Amino acid sequence: MNRDLKYWKEAATIILAAGVRNHFVSKSATNAQTCRPPLSVPTREKNVLQPCLEKAVFDYAVLMLQRSGKSSFMPHAHVFPGGTIDPSDFSSEWIQVFQPFCEPPDFKLGKVRQTAKRAPIFATDRRKMGSSIPGEVAFRICAIRETFEESGILLVKPNAPDECLNGQGAIKLTQYDQEELASWRPLLQENAANFIKMCRELECIPNIWALKEWSNWLTPTFREGKRFDTAFFICCLQEIPFTVHDGHETILYNWLSPPEVIEGHRSEKILAPPPQWYELGRLCRLPRLQDLQQFSQDRTLEGCERWLPVILHASDGYVFLYPGDELYPEDPDCTGKKDKNISSSKSLEQLRLEVTRLHRVESRNPYDNTLYVNIEPRYKHVHPLTKNTQLNGHL
Repeated sequence: MNRDLKYWKEAATIILAAGVRNHFVSKSATNAQTCRPPLSVPTREKNVLQPCLEKAVFDYAVLMLQRSGKSSFMPHAHVFPGGTIDPSDFSSEWIQVFQPFCEPPDFKLGKVRQTAKRAPIFATDRRKMGSSIPGEVAFRICAIRETFEESGILLVKPNAPDECLNGQGAIKLTQYDQEELASWRPLLQENAANFIKMCRELECIPNIWALKEWSNWLTPTFREGKRFDTAFFICCLQEIPFTVHDGHETILYNWLSPPEVIEGHRSEKILAPPPQWYELGRLCRLPRLQDLQQFSQDRTLEGCERWLPVILHASDGYVFLYPGDELYPEDPDCTGKKDKNISSSKSLEQLRLEVTRLHRVESRNPYDNTLYVNIEPRYKHVHPLTKNTQLNGHL
């Protein structure tokens, strides 16, 4: 754990995608908690997504949790499960938990091929901070722990040697007694170190191999209050598992297809923060769970850069600039100590037409977002596909 950070905290989250072909709806579920069948975009909603998605049927749903209105960070927003890192996520006790299954230095995760611009959250040498647990492992443990605390979904596997750690296909969760799991959740919420104790008693280990590295977002400096450097992972499940929100940090859950979330955001029924909106747009390119799993598996060792969105205020709205855009600063200020406001008297359209390299989101309000991108994605990734995407030939 990096205790020297002054301007933000480190965190981890999971984009949890689950197959819906054999889903079930809990008899006690409310309308806000119902697991929905695959979505086929209706004819009357042809303006929701690009033409290539009009006939797409999504055979999976993504878990979205609504944050409490009392939350000090992103109140009411619909987010992926996750939270801040805890010192126990870097505890050397995990080495004993994982033995004889695997051991340092890489815990059988494999070595990321990225040689430049590796996200600091992963590149930082944690041994210099007194931990033998690398960031790639600790942030997966954090994401799995927080997901269990917030949704009751436990991404673990029996503690026994297994040669198929990175096998193909979505995973099937190990079944445990729900009453027993429910008794552990408040213990973990009270003290994250109890996650180690729980894994020992249940004779299981966090399934860190099911989580594929996806992206890394640093909260922009123009936001007041808390900021987070968050590692995003993706995990594909065969079917929707038993889910229950914690009633404290999260007040409801919903399993929705990526287009449903984006359309809900566009219609102002759901508030999806920019990272969630962007990542769900990426998923819109992959409507089949098998393809999403294969894609995440194929690029699992490609790595990612840390993205710090930079805002530019225009005369008729504002622009979120992302790395690669022609107006993106060569050396952006991550600390926020410099002037936070970049402004122009020009319109959004004028600013766009004056440059050749685009990687930006234009917005006139939190629910009206338009992506413009014509650069190649790095690290074998894909750009989002959303309602107003302008890709200029790059898919």
